Amino acid sequence: MEDEILRRVNERVAESTRRLNERVAESTRRVNERVAESTRRVNERVAGFTSSLGKRRSSEAELEDAPGREERLRHDARKQRDDARKQRDDARKQRDDARKQRDDARKQRDDARKQRDDARKQRDDARKQRDDALKQRDDALKQRDDAQEQLKDAQEQLKDAQEQLKDAQDKLKDAYVLCGGAEFASNEWRRLCSEAQKERNESLKLVWQLRGRDLDDLAEAQLESLLEDNLLAKERIEKMQLRRAAEACVLEKHPDYACPISLAIMRDPVVTDDGQSYERTEIKAWFKSQREANEPLTSPLRAPLTSAQLVPNHSLRRAIEAAVDAELGA
Repeated sequence: MEDEILRRVNERVAESTRRLNERVAESTRRVNERVAESTRRVNERVAGFTSSLGKRRSSEAELEDAPGREERLRHDARKQRDDARKQRDDARKQRDDARKQRDDARKQRDDARKQRDDARKQRDDARKQRDDALKQRDDALKQRDDAQEQLKDAQEQLKDAQEQLKDAQDKLKDAYVLCGGAEFASNEWRRLCSEAQKERNESLKLVWQLRGRDLDDLAEAQLESLLEDNLLAKERIEKMQLRRAAEACVLEKHPDYACPISLAIMRDPVVTDDGQSYERTEIKAWFKSQREANEPLTSPLRAPLTSAQLVPNHSLRRAIEAAVDAELGA
């Protein structure tokens, strides 16, 4: 757009300069023609006056008969000379006007060039700002990838803890069969579950810290229920794994179902002021970080926002749930 404006300005300046040069050349040509014509007429009249004066001098009789003729001829010659001077002054005036128009055209051309240079400078500044914004975005994406890697490692640790818990269950069954005693099996169960609980709590703590939370937010009843009812926990884990696999399939088919912040599938999508949908918890955490840093209210895509109001996106939520249920049913 800026190049097109510069091109049009240059074309207008060139067209104005060409027209001005044509007008100056035409005015100069006309002035020269008028001056030449006036000079020719003056020369002719002077020649005629000289011829008539010679004839008058050669014929004294005619001079005696027409004493006022010489005076009339002088008067006519003076009048012609004054007319020629007047035409010359008019021609000079026209030449000065043409020069003034040429100077005005040059001034307009210089102004147009200055505007073009300013437009180029603004374009360069805009490109620099765009490059800086792209660099900041790349840095943010890199930080996000690092955080996702850490989260992935924590999830791997959690998975290992779940496998160790399963191994503990198998060991408990074997111990019960070998020893044939409920007391030994119960003690072994408690010991193995305690060790698995420790590793599980460490993994959960790392996961929750990466998500900006604390382990104390987990209810004690949830942890106890996970340890007391292993079969139910196993069933929930299997369902969760199936659901995550289904969500991964849905994300492959519908990338727009992912939250722009966490890149995970949205379970409670909300719409911000700019019309973009986000996961409710993620966008709330984003607004909180901006308030703590005293930054202006913007979206994660760096679009300015007028308010932090969130509107539930029920249609998107229903579409995501329907897609996940379809994958689970398949």
